[in-house]
Amino acid sequence: MNVLKAPQDKVFAVFQAVSGIVERRHTVPILANVLIRKMGHAVQLTTSDGEIQIRTTAELDGDAGDFSITVGARKLIDILRTLPGDQIVTLSAAQNKLTLQGGKSRFTLQTLPADDFPLVQEAADFGPTFSVPQKTLKHLIDQIGRASCR
Repeated sequence: MNVLKAPQDKVFAVFQAVSGIVERRHTVPILANVLIRKMGHAVQLTTSDGEIQIRTTAELDGDAGDFSITVGARKLIDILRTLPGDQIVTLSAAQNKLTLQGGKSRFTLQTLPADDFPLVQEAADFGPTFSVPQKTLKHLIDQIGRASCR
């Protein structure tokens, strides 16, 4: 199954958005992975350190259908970083392996079952939710950082 097919810079940005809390070495090996869920043409990426969970969703080309798998987050980011930004990247999954193709390069990564990924329980009545563009949120956090330094 083709999980996604998109330019490297778009794929890299989506994976980098969730990879910040992933540690290379962890006492629970699956926490070094990113959970990839394919729902139609949407791809949802989730990472966790056991206490905090980060999730993002992106519309990326690929086969329609539902699919879930986990793969090493840092290794995938390192590979994506080496590919040219305008190159089309394809992620394909088959038989407990994820294949990343970009131009003449081809990488095969080991996977773990999605059912083994420990999701943080979300409260059903958590309260109101809101959405803020990433750039705006970063600007607000930067302002707080500067204010505390004064």
